[in-house]
Amino acid sequence: MKIEVLPAITAMPVAILSMTGLDNRELNPAIEKQLALRKLSPAQPQNALADLMVAIEARHHVTMQAWDMAVMPAEPVQIQTTYDQPVVLKAADEVVVPNLDSKSSRVLVVIGGVQADTEMVHATGQELQRKLKAYFGIQARLQFRTSSDTVQVLNTTKTVS
Repeated sequence: MKIEVLPAITAMPVAILSMTGLDNRELNPAIEKQLALRKLSPAQPQNALADLMVAIEARHHVTMQAWDMAVMPAEPVQIQTTYDQPVVLKAADEVVVPNLDSKSSRVLVVIGGVQADTEMVHATGQELQRKLKAYFGIQARLQFRTSSDTVQVLNTTKTVS
């Protein structure tokens, strides 16, 4: 999937994590135990990835949002950052609401937002990537960008050389 990070007046770091082959139907007992020990409420709607994101977000205090790539309305999708709003994902100039559910197997996660600095975004992205590997056996692709005064284009898939 082609992604564009739109220009922004204020530079904001974001991490873009993409994965395929996620089996998100079963809740993970280890993740559920983490939520219970830390007295965190499960995600709504509840699924394994969303619960993992709740646990990590509570630790790092950086906003994470997830979308099912299979139901994206158009390409390219655009990431828009503003200094006082959550990160927004757009397709064909329409805002795409986060829409992760238990059937999602191709997922795009965007990490970043108001008050998140580069170190926080990097740490959050790396922890999510590590835990996806540990809990789901998935090697997610993690890319870091900082919005600037030009459009930045990236792909969720690597090109074969």
